[in-house]
Amino acid sequence: MTADNYRYDDAEEEAELEFLRESLEQMDNLADKTTQLLKVFDIRLKNLGRIIAPIYKSTQKLTRLYDNIEVTMSSLDDTLLFFNVAKDETDTIHAGPDENELLPYLDSINRLKDASDALKQLDLDSASQSQQEIYELLRIGLGNLSQLFSQWLKQHSGGIDPVAYHSVVDVPTFPTDTEKLLSMLATYLNLVNDEVSYDLKLTKTYAGIRTRHLQKSLAQFGDMSNGYIRSNSYDGQLPGQNRYSEAASRSNPSEVRFCTIRNEHWYEPGTSPYAQYTLNMVKLFQAERDLVRRIMPTVISEETFISTTDRPFETFIATGEKMVSFFLSSPLYEVLQALDVYGYMLENDSVLDSLLSLRQRHHNGLPKLLSRLQLHLSKSFTALINMIRSPFKDDTMPKQTGGVHELVYNTLTFLAYVIIYKDLLTNIFLPLGDGHWNQGTVHDAHNVSQHASDPSDGLSIFQHYLRDVVEALSFMIEQGGKQMKRPALQFVFLINNHSYLARALRDAMYAGDEHSQSLGLGDLVGRSALSRPESQIERSRKGYMATWKALMSSFPAATLSPAEKLSMFNQGFDEMVRAQKAYEIFDTDVRAMLISDACDAVLPDYEAFLRQNPDRSPEFTRAMKYTPRDIQRKLSAMLDD
Repeated sequence: MTADNYRYDDAEEEAELEFLRESLEQMDNLADKTTQLLKVFDIRLKNLGRIIAPIYKSTQKLTRLYDNIEVTMSSLDDTLLFFNVAKDETDTIHAGPDENELLPYLDSINRLKDASDALKQLDLDSASQSQQEIYELLRIGLGNLSQLFSQWLKQHSGGIDPVAYHSVVDVPTFPTDTEKLLSMLATYLNLVNDEVSYDLKLTKTYAGIRTRHLQKSLAQFGDMSNGYIRSNSYDGQLPGQNRYSEAASRSNPSEVRFCTIRNEHWYEPGTSPYAQYTLNMVKLFQAERDLVRRIMPTVISEETFISTTDRPFETFIATGEKMVSFFLSSPLYEVLQALDVYGYMLENDSVLDSLLSLRQRHHNGLPKLLSRLQLHLSKSFTALINMIRSPFKDDTMPKQTGGVHELVYNTLTFLAYVIIYKDLLTNIFLPLGDGHWNQGTVHDAHNVSQHASDPSDGLSIFQHYLRDVVEALSFMIEQGGKQMKRPALQFVFLINNHSYLARALRDAMYAGDEHSQSLGLGDLVGRSALSRPESQIERSRKGYMATWKALMSSFPAATLSPAEKLSMFNQGFDEMVRAQKAYEIFDTDVRAMLISDACDAVLPDYEAFLRQNPDRSPEFTRAMKYTPRDIQRKLSAMLDD
C-alpha cells in the first residue's frame, strides 16, 4: 500500500475520534444538567413533604373526631331510649307476670335494670325523674315476682300427715315443674336483689311459709304429747289414802300408786307421742333440707333451712321439757316411756345436730333434755329398789287377802318391759358403776347379791341390779307375810307371791331362740335367783298344811269325847273354809297346790280318827257333819269365786 493511502486512514480516524470527544462532552454537559435538575426536584419534594405532613396529621384528627362523633351519636340514641324504658315497660310491670309464660316479664325487669344502671352513670339532673320512675317499676316488678314465689310455695305447703310416709323420699313436696319454676325464680330474685340493692327478704318469705307447713304437720304430735300429760298427771289424794297421814306414810304419790294400784296399761315400745314426734320431725326436717337445696340458691340455702326449722324445733324442745317434767312426777311405770323417748332422742341426736348445726350454733336445748332424762332414769332405778326394800308404810300396807301384792306385780311386769331396753340401760349403768344403786343406803346384807361378774361391763352391772331387785322382792314378800293377821293367810300370801315371782323368772328363761340376743328376765338374773323363792314356797307350804292340821289338835285329847272332838273340828273347819274363800288366788296352779296341801293335811288324820272311833253313838252321829268325801269336796271348792 502507498503512503498516501495510510495518511488517509489516519485522518478519518482522527475525525471520528474528534466526533466522539465532542459527543462525550455533550453527554457530560447533559448529565450535569440532569443532575442539577434532579437536585432541584429533590429539594422541591422535601419542601412538599414538610408542607403535607401537618395536613396529614390534621386529616387523622378529623377522622378520629368523626368516629367519636358517630359513636357519641349512637350512644346518645341508646341513652335517649333508656329515658323511655319506664314508659315502655309500665303496662307490662303493672299487669304482673303470666304464670304460664314468665320469661317476657323477666325480660322487662332486665330492661329496667339495664336502664337504671345506665342512667346512674350519667349523673344528670335530667335523668333523675326517669330514674325514680324506673326504681318504682322495679320495686313493683320484683314485688310481683316475690308474690308469685309465695303463691307457688303456698300451693303445696298446707301441712301433711308424716305418719303416712315411711321414709324421707316418700314425703311429698312439689311437682317437678313447679319445683323447677320455684328454683328459677328464687335464683333470679336473689341475683337481682343483690344487683339493684332491694331487700326482697327471700329467705324470710320461704321460711315464713314452710315454717307454718312444718308446724301444721307436726302439731298433732305436740297435741298428743300434751294431751297424754294432762290425762295421766295425777293431783290430789289417792283412793284410800288418809289426807292427814303421819310421817310413816309415803309423801310421794307416784310411789304410793306403784305400791298400791296394779297397773293394767303398760307402755308399748314406740307408742309414745313424743317418740313419734321425734321420729316424724326428723323425717320432715330431712325432706325440707333436700327441698331447700333444690329450690334456693346455694349461698342462702343453709340460712333458709335453719330459719325454716328454728320455730318448729323450739316447739319440739318446749314440749320435751313438759314431758320430762311429767316423767319426774309420774309413777315408776312411766320410766318405760321415758326410756323409749330417751332412746329415740339419743338415736336422732347426731342427725339433728348435722341437720341444724346445733353444737356449732351453741344450741343446747336437746343436750339438756337428754341430760335431764338420763339423770331421771338413773335415779328411778335406784328409787325402785329402795322402795322395794322399804315397801310398807301406813298407806302402802298389803291387803288382808293373801293375793299377789301390787308392788310384786308392778315390779315384775316393769322388769319384763325394762329388759327390752337392755342395750340402752347398759350404757346408762356403766358410767355409774357397779352397785351404784346401793350407795348411800342402809340395807340388810342378805338383801344384796354378789358383785357384777365384770364391773367394767355394762351388761354385767345391769344383771347385778336385776338380781338385787329379785332379792329385794323376795325379802319384801317375807316382810309382807308378817303383816297378815291370820296364820293361814300369812302362808297363802307367801305361797302366792313367791310362786308369782318364781313363775315370772321361769317363764322368762330362754325367752328368745338360742341364736337371738333377746334374753328374758330369768336369763339375765340366772337360775340361782330361783332358789330363794322356791325354797320359800316349800317352807310356806309346810306352814300352810300345819294350819290345817291344827284343826285336829283336839283329836288326841283324852278329856274330850269323840263327839266333842268332831264338833270342835267342824267349827274350826267351817271357819277355815269360809276364810279361804276371801283369799285372792288367781293362779290355777297355786289353787290346785293349796287344795292338794289342805286335803293332804286333813283327810289322812280325819279318816284315821273315824277309824279309831268305829262305834257310832247318837251324839257322835249328830256331830259327824262331814264324811271324808264331803271334806274333799268342800276343800276342792273352797277357793272358787
